[in-house]
Amino acid sequence: MKAINHDNWLLGDPAGKGRVADVGLWREAFLSIRLAPAVPREVARMFEAARGGMLYGFFFQPLLAMGVEQCYRVLEQGARARCAQAGLPVYCGDSQGKPHALSFAHNLRALAKQSLVSEADLALWRQAHELREWVAAPEHQATLTLDHGVTALTRAAELLGRLFQA
Repeated sequence: MKAINHDNWLLGDPAGKGRVADVGLWREAFLSIRLAPAVPREVARMFEAARGGMLYGFFFQPLLAMGVEQCYRVLEQGARARCAQAGLPVYCGDSQGKPHALSFAHNLRALAKQSLVSEADLALWRQAHELREWVAAPEHQATLTLDHGVTALTRAAELLGRLFQA
């Protein structure tokens, strides 16, 4: 991992395989990915945070990993928001009446049951949880590249777009 100091904080981080040497190419790879206007504002804000982490990952590689991991949190929030839009429960009460968010898996099942997620997309949504766990492992974070980030952000944008157009 790059040790950031006064001299190198604005220099590209040489860590990571497949590193793109040109910051303009790196920037365009992420800024070219668009989110559908139908995606709710709170989900879109999380998406932009993920994109921002990946963009600045050019200068500090661990930010790329945080951005990729955030993509999966964006999908989880998107599923919860779509359930709420559809009038599906997103919380359950415990024995003392305190509300707890229903799980990502529960929300996906509810969306699929209402035909708000296609069977083809459902497999991709389920992979999101597995990939989030994989990305969170420290031994995997250092291996992430531009391609991983672009794939994660593109897939999140596509899945959210189809979910909120349904």
